[in-house]
Amino acid sequence: MPRLSDTMEEGTILRWLKQAGDQVTAGEVLAEVETDKADMELEAAASGTLASIEVAVGESAAVGAVLARLDGDSAGIDPVDAPSASASPTAPEAPSSSPARQPGPIKSSPAARQIAEEHGIPLADIRGSGPGGRIVKEDVLTLLASSTSAEPVAAARAPGPPPRAPASPPRAPASPPRAPARPSIATSDAPTERHELSRMRRSIARRMTESFRDIPHFSVTTEIDMTEAVRLKAALAASEVYATPPTYTHMILRACALALRRHPRVNSSFEDDALVIHADVNLGMAVAVDDGLIVPVLRRADERSLAELAVEARRLGEQATQGRFAREDLTGGTFTVSNLGMFAIDDFTAVINPPQAAILAVGAIKERAVVREGQLAVARTMRVTLSCDHRIVDGAMASRFLEELTGLLEQPIVLVVDGR
Repeated sequence: MPRLSDTMEEGTILRWLKQAGDQVTAGEVLAEVETDKADMELEAAASGTLASIEVAVGESAAVGAVLARLDGDSAGIDPVDAPSASASPTAPEAPSSSPARQPGPIKSSPAARQIAEEHGIPLADIRGSGPGGRIVKEDVLTLLASSTSAEPVAAARAPGPPPRAPASPPRAPASPPRAPARPSIATSDAPTERHELSRMRRSIARRMTESFRDIPHFSVTTEIDMTEAVRLKAALAASEVYATPPTYTHMILRACALALRRHPRVNSSFEDDALVIHADVNLGMAVAVDDGLIVPVLRRADERSLAELAVEARRLGEQATQGRFAREDLTGGTFTVSNLGMFAIDDFTAVINPPQAAILAVGAIKERAVVREGQLAVARTMRVTLSCDHRIVDGAMASRFLEELTGLLEQPIVLVVDGR
């Protein structure tokens, strides 16, 4: 079982694409594995014959555990660190000899396909809610829940002998009208639904619980005048100099990278009662996906120009929506940026991603009233909140970091200069 991310401890076999006795070649997909970050395609590290399968479908195994045995030249392969897995939302279907094959497979996650197969539901009958119409596990569970609630109705409509017409009841003696009864509160007949958490959600729950329990959080908030940054972004887009025009997120990432270089204490970790100050600035970029949150890492971000950061951040964002990552894309982060500005959120407080020392929560850029030289004016401002581990960073350090960040974003021409 290969390790995909810093937080992965085990994975679950969703489907074996090869069986004992099959011939395999190096790089060929053997199985689909659900991890805490994504559904993975497990690839063969060497060529040979698949001698045995040690972990059955639906079973979990720890990182480094033997999933299958291969007879062939596989000496020297480390099952934990070997690049033998790649994240993917779908796996290629085995070739069929039938001439009436569909023009292309329906996009769906391995977990969704497994549940659909177990209940005999054609994928074509399911409407996908994922990116590009991809079918995810929740789509299948929703369809199953609606089908279950519809069964009594279907049974009532089952064919059978027509009911007899009731005999005419005797006329009841007239009685005085009664006062209307008090309306009762109707109870819903819909069944209570229980949805098991995915491995990713379980990992998020565990990590965030550990973070709040073990890390003494404190936060500081400031408001940054983004007027010049707005102008710079518009000018860069109009110039068409950049193949990937920088967004506000890219500019914030660049500013964080430079500020962390100048304030290394914020780019550190608390490990085994010791302070570890990292030599590299590896920025984690929180990205929302179907069933949780993924934090791909921009490695050595302080050594990249704004243009390079824009290209790399766009690549990682696209891979997050597709569920495709290399192992190094999800490991080694030293500081995280979480931006909810696109959702018009004014400000919020983010939870630290251990063992990092801090995380920056970014709100929306909005027109707000400000006072300049005693006069009321309107400016485009953005509120940011820095959550810190008080064992590593104190209030003064956090304030100096935000002061540095504010200066870089309020005079953003510095972000364009390649200061490597």
